[in-house]
Amino acid sequence: MLSFIDNQPLLRRGQLKSKAIYLGLSLFFALSLTLSSSISAGKKATHIVKKGDTLWSICEKYYGDPYLWPELWEMNQFVTNPHWISPGDVITLFEYKEKKLKPVKKVVKLKKQPVKIRKLMGIDVSSLTNTKALGLLLHEMIVPWGKIFDFEAEKILLSKDDTVYVKMYKEDIKPGDKFTIYSISNLINHPLTGEKFGYIYFFKGILEMGKAQKGYHIAKISESFKTIYKNDLLIPYHPVSSCVLPIPYQDNITAHIVAAKDKLELLGQYSVVYIDAGSSKNVQEGNIFEAIQERESISEPLKKETVALPPAILGKILILKTTENTSTGVVFWASKNFTNGIKVRPKSWHKQLKELANLPTCPFK
Repeated sequence: MLSFIDNQPLLRRGQLKSKAIYLGLSLFFALSLTLSSSISAGKKATHIVKKGDTLWSICEKYYGDPYLWPELWEMNQFVTNPHWISPGDVITLFEYKEKKLKPVKKVVKLKKQPVKIRKLMGIDVSSLTNTKALGLLLHEMIVPWGKIFDFEAEKILLSKDDTVYVKMYKEDIKPGDKFTIYSISNLINHPLTGEKFGYIYFFKGILEMGKAQKGYHIAKISESFKTIYKNDLLIPYHPVSSCVLPIPYQDNITAHIVAAKDKLELLGQYSVVYIDAGSSKNVQEGNIFEAIQERESISEPLKKETVALPPAILGKILILKTTENTSTGVVFWASKNFTNGIKVRPKSWHKQLKELANLPTCPFK
């Protein structure tokens, strides 16, 4: 028989084994708690910017809604200009699902803390062109609201502050109503196809309506951009903001410059141009297009082999106004002069446009 003394080594070994198991389990649970707490209080999801990324495309990728980009910009205070992010930037993502939860009513009333709202900053294009005098290009002729039929003074030409007499074709015209004074070009053809395309509307000034008389109205010219004549026409004035927010064009199209303001033939920096693509092709104010010229080069003259080279970029255009089938833009940069009929394509946003960065900014509304 084994004595009590003989059993002591076995007991000690069993006790040591139990202690080891206990310590192991304790360490396991402690590690699990540490890991779970670190995960629950872990860092928010992030996205490392790659070439071609925009806040617009990041929101499209993670949330399926590109129009959430202002909220993403709000979360990332280091992004001073939402139009420009660079490869390698770390963008903190927000929890989109949490934004759909209804706020829980709290019993305790807390003092409201002032919320810092970051204003969207656009590009001030007033140094490039007068947005009130852009004009436009339309397929069809529009019905005017009235016309200038006489002047107060014995003048041939009109300018700012002159009083005029106007005949209105519409009713309910009130004092203070504003109208754009315009004239129309003859029907123009597309410079490439030769087909009939539309009419250029030349915006000459702004007229403010005064008292109504029997059969006519007295009005005053508040602004003048070009020489104004008798029989110039009137349409309601719709201002175009000189503060434009650049936004990426999401589709792939090829369009052309059909004509230019004042029917200019030689175009360059500051030219206002009319393009044969509009809102029906998702062109929006703030889109940027490049005027390009296709080119090819003969690699070996003896073999007469040609290779396609990247197109030459002649100019960059910021869209300021759109209609269904056309858009109006201003050339904010040009490498050299070009002509109507030149091809344009959407500008990729993989890097900052230095030409726009040099322009003054403005709070976008």
